[in-house]
Amino acid sequence: MDNKSYIGTLGRSVLVVVLFSLLSGCSLLRPKVITKIEKEVEYRDREVHDTATVEIPIEVERIVTRDTSSHLENSFAKSDAVVSGGYLHHSLESIPQIIRVPVVVHVTDTIYREKEAVETIKEVKVEKPLSWSQKAKIGAFPWLVIGFLGLLIWVTKKWWLRLP
Repeated sequence: MDNKSYIGTLGRSVLVVVLFSLLSGCSLLRPKVITKIEKEVEYRDREVHDTATVEIPIEVERIVTRDTSSHLENSFAKSDAVVSGGYLHHSLESIPQIIRVPVVVHVTDTIYREKEAVETIKEVKVEKPLSWSQKAKIGAFPWLVIGFLGLLIWVTKKWWLRLP
C-alpha cells in the first residue's frame, strides 16, 4: 500500500468520524421528562378481635381428716371423699380442658409504597422572542462547524500529501 492511498483513507476515516460525531450531537427539541420515585410509608392502627385459648393445668390435692364423707364437683374440678380407718381421705382433681377467651389486640400495620411520578417540563413563555437573525445564527451554527471541519480536513490532507 503506498503512502498516498493510506493518507487518503485516513483522511476519509477522520472525516466520517467527525461527521458522525457532529450528527449524533444534533437532536430535535423534545420536552424534557423528569421521573421521580416517591416512597410512602403509611401506618394503620386497628383492633383485631381474636380468641385466646387458656389451658387449665391438672392439680391434685389430698387431705386426711376425721369427718364424714363428701363429694363435690364443678366445671373445673371434682372432689371425692372416702372414710377409711376412722379418717376421711379427700381428693380434689381439676378437669383438663381448654378455655377460649375473647381478646382484643391492637395491631399497627406498616405499608410501603413506591410511586413513579413522571413530569413533563412545559414550554416557558419569554418576554421577548428570538429575532429572525438570532434564529438564523442558531440554525446555521452546526453547518458552519461542519464546513469548518471539512475545510480543516481538506487543508490537512493537502499539507499531508506534500510531505516527502
